[in-house]
Amino acid sequence: MKRLLLFLLLIPIAAASYISIQSSITTTENETTITVTNFGDEPAYDVQLSLDINNQKAISNIKKQLNIKETFKWEEPLTTTLKNPGKYPSILTTNYQDANAYPFSAISVSTLDYKQATISDISANMDNIELSEKGKLVLTIKNLAENPKDLNIRLIAPKELTSDKGRLSINLEPKSEKAINFEIKRFSALAGSSYAVFAVIEYDEDNRHYTTHTSGIVKIIEKKNIFTNHNLLITLLVLLIIIFIYFQFRKKK
Repeated sequence: MKRLLLFLLLIPIAAASYISIQSSITTTENETTITVTNFGDEPAYDVQLSLDINNQKAISNIKKQLNIKETFKWEEPLTTTLKNPGKYPSILTTNYQDANAYPFSAISVSTLDYKQATISDISANMDNIELSEKGKLVLTIKNLAENPKDLNIRLIAPKELTSDKGRLSINLEPKSEKAINFEIKRFSALAGSSYAVFAVIEYDEDNRHYTTHTSGIVKIIEKKNIFTNHNLLITLLVLLIIIFIYFQFRKKK
């Protein structure tokens, strides 16, 4: 069997404070093999994998329980039809639940080379952010080439988050860069959890396909409340001082 590529993705992406899902992907000419491992300290339940290559999706069977340091292996025939040779994104979604049946999802993105490897002229960077309800995620892209590029951009986020836009197309002038703002809202994400969010930038040129991807982390924090215990104590202390000064002044009079 001719081996087209081998790529390994080992990123702790996600989720509950006591479940950490890591994944690896191997793609050959005929088959894709995916393994996910639970490196947390509690089991994950109802684990199901979804693979998206060029908008063609495949879904695994459900593994009822993924124990600590246990690996779930999924082998899927590679039946994707691609138009041009080049580099394409491979998007893996891992869905699972914790012991309380609370659902989580983890996204990981890598690339596969179809017939021919290509190197993109687009460089990209994404900031990490913290939010309680909503926030702005900034994607910066740069065209390193001497000619303009017609780019297709996708923001890929787990289901616990919502974005104001998922896909857009832009023309980027030579040797220029552009910042794109995405408004990210908390949907069902739990405070204290961190989620990987990916941007995929693609274009075709001279009958070849090119892909760049980058990622950022969205950390969910507790909503700030001005009536916290700390602030309440400070307010009471200030009021007591004011009352004390008032009576001292009145006593002198």
